[in-house]
Amino acid sequence: MKLTTLSPAPGITTSDVYGQSFSLVSLKGSKVLLSFMRFAGCPVCNLRVHELLKQSEAFAKQNIRVVLIYESSKENMLTYLGDEKYPITFLTDPQNLFYRAYGVEKSWFKFFSSFFKGALDKVIKGQKLFIKKPSNDGSISRMGADFLIDENGKINIAHYAEFMGDDLSIQKILNK
Repeated sequence: MKLTTLSPAPGITTSDVYGQSFSLVSLKGSKVLLSFMRFAGCPVCNLRVHELLKQSEAFAKQNIRVVLIYESSKENMLTYLGDEKYPITFLTDPQNLFYRAYGVEKSWFKFFSSFFKGALDKVIKGQKLFIKKPSNDGSISRMGADFLIDENGKINIAHYAEFMGDDLSIQKILNK
């Protein structure tokens, strides 16, 4: 079931890829961009991560915390992230518990239609940005989703991708 604006964000309690405890509730008082990605080896997701990293200062100025969830294993995520330190929290959900809680879907139709909506260009750009390409350990038909959560834990924007690479715009994130 898809979530809607003004509904409370379902809780997430887990460890990040580095083994540090994480709880979505602990971020109350900050805005949160919660993005469901596909898997660590996804070039379209890699491109999106680089777009988000370029906005780190703007997000910090507006008290927006960025949390990304992947279907990948922690080991594969650590391969993807390498030795870099990021101003983003990376979580894994290979059992799809959080994906189900947020209604994030898989769709072969949307996956294949993505190539008529610019996905191939994003694949090519994202491939070039990998430092070390990890394996593909998630569902290729997974569609992404972005949730902008307010300081009180309510969803301000629920954006479910209609095709691979259909992300909530940076402008909408910064203007909400």
